[in-house]
Amino acid sequence: MIPVWQISRQGLFWLLLAFVAVIMMHADHLPRWVLAASVVAVVWRIQCYRGAWSVPGRWLKMTLLAVCVGGLLLEYGQPIGLEPMLALLVTAYMLKLLEMSHRRDAYLVVLLAFFVAALTALFDQSMVSAGYLLGCLLLVLAALVGLHHGDQPGGTLRPLKVAISLLCQALPLMVVLFLLMPRIGALWSVPIPTHKAKTGVTDSMSPGDFSQLGRSAELAFRVSFDGPIPPQRVLYWRGLVLSDFGGRTWKRTRRTSMDDGALLQWYGQSDKSWDQLIDRRGQPLNYSVVIEPTQQLWLYALDTPLPRSRGVALTRDYRLLANQPLSSKRQYQVQSWLDHSIEVGGLSRDRRAIELQLPEGYNPRTLDLAREWRDKASSDRAFIQRVLGLFNSEFIYTLQPPLLGQHSVDEFLFESKQGFCEHFAGSFVFLMRAAGIPARVLAGYQGGERHPDGYLLVRQYDAHAWTEVWLENEGWVSIDPTASVAPERIEGDVQSLLGSEEGFLADSPASLVRFRHIGWINRLRLEMEALNYHWALWVLGYDQMQSSVLTRLLGKISVWRIAIALLGTGGAVLLLIALWQWIPSRRSTTNPIDRQFIFLCEHLEKQGIERKPGEGVRAFTQRAASLRPEMAELLRSFCEQFESMRYGGETPQDILLEEKLRALRRAK
Repeated sequence: MIPVWQISRQGLFWLLLAFVAVIMMHADHLPRWVLAASVVAVVWRIQCYRGAWSVPGRWLKMTLLAVCVGGLLLEYGQPIGLEPMLALLVTAYMLKLLEMSHRRDAYLVVLLAFFVAALTALFDQSMVSAGYLLGCLLLVLAALVGLHHGDQPGGTLRPLKVAISLLCQALPLMVVLFLLMPRIGALWSVPIPTHKAKTGVTDSMSPGDFSQLGRSAELAFRVSFDGPIPPQRVLYWRGLVLSDFGGRTWKRTRRTSMDDGALLQWYGQSDKSWDQLIDRRGQPLNYSVVIEPTQQLWLYALDTPLPRSRGVALTRDYRLLANQPLSSKRQYQVQSWLDHSIEVGGLSRDRRAIELQLPEGYNPRTLDLAREWRDKASSDRAFIQRVLGLFNSEFIYTLQPPLLGQHSVDEFLFESKQGFCEHFAGSFVFLMRAAGIPARVLAGYQGGERHPDGYLLVRQYDAHAWTEVWLENEGWVSIDPTASVAPERIEGDVQSLLGSEEGFLADSPASLVRFRHIGWINRLRLEMEALNYHWALWVLGYDQMQSSVLTRLLGKISVWRIAIALLGTGGAVLLLIALWQWIPSRRSTTNPIDRQFIFLCEHLEKQGIERKPGEGVRAFTQRAASLRPEMAELLRSFCEQFESMRYGGETPQDILLEEKLRALRRAK
């Protein structure tokens, strides 16, 4: 028997295994040096167990603490945000594992492990993450069992078996709490700063930006329509409007903020006068979007959108905006009218100035070309058609265009003539403005992959840039110059068009999208995608599902009714347990140690050795040993262990006798 304060071998094994699993779960959110230090801590702990090294002393612990805290300050600069707080907690977890010397220290490490493991839900709520989290919790629970029981016979896997049993017993209570316990959102609904990199389409566009997104197969968002999915050619997912051109980079306008509160129409509002400038015709498209975390505010929707979810606003330039950065998956509902007219009556002087702005000293050849063609064109439409004809006849659509210099539009139009969507959109708007036609760049996504289950998958390689021009008596009209160069990009499949190019999906080498041409792999990919989508809908729809269940069970939902339901359910469970324990057939007055002796008697009786009335344990086992010499040593060992536990004051552990009995059964 090990002393009560000492950490058992089994407990240490499961504690280290749980530590590795929990740390790996956060590997993407931790500095590399923290991961390396965690590996060192595990090795050090193993060496301490072997007796090769010693537990760090006070001064070494203080030095390690100072180094870790200093490293975190250098890494993050300020300790505000999810990643710095996670790294600080993991560092404390690691140092506590390193310094623990008593069982009470190990119990504290277990509590830290539970907390650190649970933090993964703040970063990822996918089905894979939930399964991995469940596995980590099982390992931590096994460590707790191993610490509590000590080095008992039964093998290293026994703590894990007990942990699985405990988890299964807790499932009914978990289901009750899941359905009845109100979701506390006061803390986590507060936007928490994060240092995680922003992903997807950004709020600026330079030559080469969108072609970089073509290297990634990461999911951007999923869309589920109430009816059939519209044709591919109309699926323009508007995200940003870029009106400010600095000579190379397109950005959102600086003169007036389209995100200003006075220019936002939130769901449920209809008091913005500029909303009346939209003439929506025909039947709207109703659809739901589940967007991946981007750490950005903007959302994506088809023209012209109206939000149908709380926390979503329509901006003055007719796009959608969230009330806080997207740090996790989010679902929102939208209505869109593809048949529409916008601002047909004209633009204000300020608005026209913004949409005609060009920087001085850039792209002189393009300016001369635009003025020459505009003088010869009979109308704005004629000028637009001539520009589109230029793109159609001489230009190449490619994922790897050459680099451009200071006069990027000149070099693209007159020299390289190779580009991606941002090259065509940017140069088209420059030409329009040079000809006196108000125009702007739109950024978002185009198209998407149709899943057999009836929803749309939009990935990063679907990122796209197109344009809007303002025409007299027509208002804002969407024009996609890329459609003149590569109509198959708009009508068909991005992968079919760009799949042969070297850089396509270069940042996603392990993505199954790369192997969609292989039938069984593609079917597996789509099945996995469907599972992930329905899991995301279930997680995001938790509040609505819980409310529906509570309404059916309780009628009108109130705090008192929920409290009564919780107390009643808990009381009923306790009553059932008490009744089960008090049922006469379930009650047993036999000492667990005596029960093992009874099992031995039953086993020997099957071997033809029956215990005589009044025959004691030692006498019986000695007689059985004389009849079965091959079992003599095992019977003697069983007898000594039994007497030591039953009469000698040794702590009763029926598992020890159970092991010896199992050995006797194998010896038959």
